[in-house]
Amino acid sequence: MGLELRDLSKHFTVRSDRGKATVRAVERVNLGIPEGQTVALVGESGCGKTTIAKLVLKLETPTSGAVTFDGKSLEEMSRKEIKDYRRQVQAVFQDPYASLNPRLTVRRIITEPILAHYKRDRATLNARVAELLEIVGLPPRAADLYPHEFSGGQRQRIAIARALALNPRIIILDEPISALDVSIRAQVLNLLMDIQEKFGLTYLLIAHDLALVEHLSTRVAVIYLGSVVETGESEQIFAAPKHPYTQALLNAVPRPDPDYVPKAAEGFDDTGSALEPPSGCKFHLRCPHAMAVCKTDNPPLIKLADGREAACHLLSGPPPAQV
Repeated sequence: MGLELRDLSKHFTVRSDRGKATVRAVERVNLGIPEGQTVALVGESGCGKTTIAKLVLKLETPTSGAVTFDGKSLEEMSRKEIKDYRRQVQAVFQDPYASLNPRLTVRRIITEPILAHYKRDRATLNARVAELLEIVGLPPRAADLYPHEFSGGQRQRIAIARALALNPRIIILDEPISALDVSIRAQVLNLLMDIQEKFGLTYLLIAHDLALVEHLSTRVAVIYLGSVVETGESEQIFAAPKHPYTQALLNAVPRPDPDYVPKAAEGFDDTGSALEPPSGCKFHLRCPHAMAVCKTDNPPLIKLADGREAACHLLSGPPPAQV
């Protein structure tokens, strides 16, 4: 059954000039993460992608709704079940310089999660470390070195080895290559794809790099101010985006064409926030296709004829312009 988000919301109380206010970081998100696939969350900084990841990792508690795993809500799980869930859901973070303890050797970094869940003798642990280093393309001698003795790409390989140590089913990839040199991003990306195929892993990918999303993901969920505005197969989204926000995101991608004139400025003025979201459709203040109904009614996420889902009043009227 895998991982599923059901009406998931997360609100934060903050202090402002007007007193206490509520940030609606995630608002009624419904999303399934099918086994063995890569589901990507895309959107601008601050749209709620990382908050969703924290809710999945149980680093945050939802305000309402639920994260379910194999049909059972995380909030209903016992302590033993949560421990098993944490074993099956691991993460690779954006910055390999910050995600590895500089005072531990690679051997300690990889074996710590194993020892947190199992009792293993030294010989078994050493054999597991050697196996994981081989999987991620590092030599056996790397086990006794410290993080500062590696390049950025090698550190990310160590982080991937640590995530694999407990044989998880799901790995959260939070901008896994954005902090790396351009010359080695493809290597780490290919490693992630090979590992997924070899072990049948499920990925939840958080990324700004739409080229990465198009290459790695099988499904895409576009997030705007905490809400899903479009979701569907990756090929569908990139070939013919339906929501104006998705179109604007794809129009903003640089293209190696000297005659191409980007349309990124259209509909991208700095308007709207999760602290004071506009009424009606959250995107209507920035949307070049906004109608009167967009200002008053928030469009529901509806299923379209091609199987994807989108939340836009234009889908019941004149179709939005294509990219």
